[in-house]
Amino acid sequence: MSTLCVDLGATKTLIGILDKDFEEIRKKRTVKFLQNIEDELKDLTKKVALKRALVTAAGPIDKEEGFIYPPNLPKNKVQILRPFENFFDRVVLINDCNAAAVGEYTYGKASVENLIYLTLSTGIGAGVIADGSLIKGATNNFAEVGHMKISDEGRCGCGQKGHWEALCSGKNIPKLAEKEVGRKFKDSKAFFKEYRKGNERLKAVMEKVINYNASGISNLINLYDPAHISIGGSMGLNQFDLLVEKGKERIKERTIYKMPTIERSRLGEESVLQGLRAISENEQILMS
Repeated sequence: MSTLCVDLGATKTLIGILDKDFEEIRKKRTVKFLQNIEDELKDLTKKVALKRALVTAAGPIDKEEGFIYPPNLPKNKVQILRPFENFFDRVVLINDCNAAAVGEYTYGKASVENLIYLTLSTGIGAGVIADGSLIKGATNNFAEVGHMKISDEGRCGCGQKGHWEALCSGKNIPKLAEKEVGRKFKDSKAFFKEYRKGNERLKAVMEKVINYNASGISNLINLYDPAHISIGGSMGLNQFDLLVEKGKERIKERTIYKMPTIERSRLGEESVLQGLRAISENEQILMS
């Protein structure tokens, strides 16, 4: 039985048609996919006999009621489960970082029983494997680490102050930069491009981001004692040298345990889809 796997990121959506392996992977803008979800699903189910859908979403999810709360869309609450139920006999809604952690554990070749998958992207989130089992939490949203307080500055989208996501996410780095240098940036990509060109005024901003990330990552190590941390997300993958590598000595200084290995995800942007692949083969992963 083929399975539809959908990774609803804050900005980009990956869609995979899975049999034993992925027969096809498509990319869509998340806004466009959600605006035309009925047509998208109709088109997909025409081509392949699909009975089951595994769906992940960035940000908090309401697994029972089927709502997602995407951090980068005009609507901050979207009913995602019902449209899928019109086309599929079985639909499973999963936090995207939880799925990515399963992907890293199963296919990422870290070969450890305790790992963290950390996404640095439009938002910041994590998935945790402890002693070989996925930690899901009471509402299936473990671990929204972007809402960890690491400073007294920066207003988060959730309304609170000083959260990691409010300072170091792709959505908020441009705001931090604007506050520091008095200049607007279209997005985080534009900020990093300008920084890499050698803009001296942006060095202080980058220093803050490196320091905040070092605080956030060392907090995760001190809380969960992982053997390995896999970094994903568009910023984590493309700006790993700046966001993580430059701060490794600071992370080590602030860590009370043995320093884990910290690497860019070997699965790249497919960590979540590969997690759904593992879950499709054994849904007990979500029950244990």
